[in-house]
Amino acid sequence: MTPRVIFFDINETLLDMQAIKTGLASVLNGDETLVDLWFANLLHHSLVETASAQFHDFIDVGAAALTMVAYSKGISLDEATAKETIKEHITKLPAHDDVVPTLEALQSAGVTLVALSNSSDAGLNAQLTFANIKHYFSHVLSVERIRTYKPNPAVYHWACQQANVKNEEAMMVAAHGWDVSGAKATGMQTAFVKRAGKMMYPLGLCPDYSISSLKELISIIEL
Repeated sequence: MTPRVIFFDINETLLDMQAIKTGLASVLNGDETLVDLWFANLLHHSLVETASAQFHDFIDVGAAALTMVAYSKGISLDEATAKETIKEHITKLPAHDDVVPTLEALQSAGVTLVALSNSSDAGLNAQLTFANIKHYFSHVLSVERIRTYKPNPAVYHWACQQANVKNEEAMMVAAHGWDVSGAKATGMQTAFVKRAGKMMYPLGLCPDYSISSLKELISIIEL
């Protein structure tokens, strides 16, 4: 079934994270390799939030994770500095080169496009505005509105309701295996984007498509 609505994850899937790696390295003794560890910890602890029935702003979870990574490496970093550093850089990420051509083609063909992110409402809108891609999306959905994080099944069901589409008629596109697997479990079609250094979770639910470039979506949707 050709999807009527395509949901896109934002960080890493559409936006290039290199800028935040450089920015956060400034409070991690210049070690950019620790930024990948930070992002993994951020995602891990967003799941802890869900499992423990809590919900803190994504930036607050990110700041807590950043101080934990710094502490593990013997680096002194307080949460206020961590939060300000993240806020300064996470809203200034450019889109990957394949993003605009793909979104333009899909939108021109009448496909409904939706942004779905764990970022806060304000942060997500700032990210899409900076990358100059907000206008491609009919809906910009932050989990802040439902107060739980992907890959909680409730997020995908809620998102499809917001876009007025059945789960099986929608596709989730992400560069994270956990996101793809979570969406697949709710009946959505899925596409895993093989961004640099990213691979599908081997034990996860198999995506319908595994693509090296977003542009491959154009032929998948049979425009």
